[in-house]
Amino acid sequence: MINLLNQLKNHYNIKYRIAKKIYYQQMRKFNKILLIIAVIFVLGGLIWLMVAVRSAHTQTLCKEVNISIRYNDADIFITENQIRKLIEKTGKLELVPIEKIDIAALKKRIEKHPYASHVDIKSSIDGILKISILQREPVIRIFNQDGDTYYIDREGILLPIINGTASRLITASGFIAQSYTDEGRFRLADIKTDSLQLFTNPLFKIFKIASYIEKKPFLKAFVEQIYINDKNEIEIIPKAGDQVILFGDIDRMDEKFSYLISFYRNAMNKGGWAKYSTICLKYKNQVVCSKN
Repeated sequence: MINLLNQLKNHYNIKYRIAKKIYYQQMRKFNKILLIIAVIFVLGGLIWLMVAVRSAHTQTLCKEVNISIRYNDADIFITENQIRKLIEKTGKLELVPIEKIDIAALKKRIEKHPYASHVDIKSSIDGILKISILQREPVIRIFNQDGDTYYIDREGILLPIINGTASRLITASGFIAQSYTDEGRFRLADIKTDSLQLFTNPLFKIFKIASYIEKKPFLKAFVEQIYINDKNEIEIIPKAGDQVILFGDIDRMDEKFSYLISFYRNAMNKGGWAKYSTICLKYKNQVVCSKN
């Protein structure tokens, strides 16, 4: 009798475990189905929301044009008023549907301003057209042998002088034939230019040495003018004193300027440098001076 009861008990335990296993398997399938349904509803809702937002945005009218210009501590060569005048040439933007504004054409027009380095245009859902501009930064002013004048910026691009603007930069003059041109945005640092032609170009030499000086606070405060002589060599005129520094070519700039700084510091301790008329840095590992 006991054995029979045990057999029945084991039989029902087995059936219970089987039923329980089947139940959990069905529940897992049911949960998966619920999850899939939930994901479908969520994705459908997101798609609907995106379409609704897009539809609302395309119907939104331009309420305002917001212009911001980043100068990076440089002098101001591009103003909000100048940009608004450029924009007006494309037509009035206020109260025009956002979707009807040709952002690419607007960006291209603003980039025609010679001092506009980077232009970014975005529109907000509330109808604000946001225009962000990065201004180019001149590092030196050129006076060529014909009396023309223009700037060179950090990227080696020639920039025109704009009436009503001024900047206290190092100047360069001498045997410089190149006139200002905005054709193709003349770029000194163009890697497609033949290297020999580039390195013998007076403007390239000026650009390289001016870029070096601009990064060194002492040299930036020390140098007044760069002169290209008839041998296509660089001469430097300091802000203090009457000396002419014969720099030569743009090779070994670290070494040459290091010697120059050491010389001036030592000269200060030994009665000053006014007794020297020229300081020559052209030769390796030495500074050659001529006295008045």
